[in-house]
Amino acid sequence: MSLRRASRARSEQAPIRVSEIGEYTYCSRAWWYKHVVKVPLPSGTTGRLAAGTRAHWRHGGWVVSSARLRTIGFLLAACGLALLVLALWIGR
Repeated sequence: MSLRRASRARSEQAPIRVSEIGEYTYCSRAWWYKHVVKVPLPSGTTGRLAAGTRAHWRHGGWVVSSARLRTIGFLLAACGLALLVLALWIGR
């Protein structure tokens, strides 16, 4: 089934629940597999699901940390540039 037909079939079914929106924002691919393609979960996957959840949280932490470090880097570069301009202006 193509993605377009799957989406159309999904729209003809029951409306999307708020919990599904949370699932989608957490991992759109997992939501797609579960609700559109309807891939059944194999038995005994709770450990793998928990490990995947931990991996997603860890990755999210890395993304937040990298954004903060990038912001700090830009601020430090701007301060350095301002000090350089100030030193050149005072040295005249």
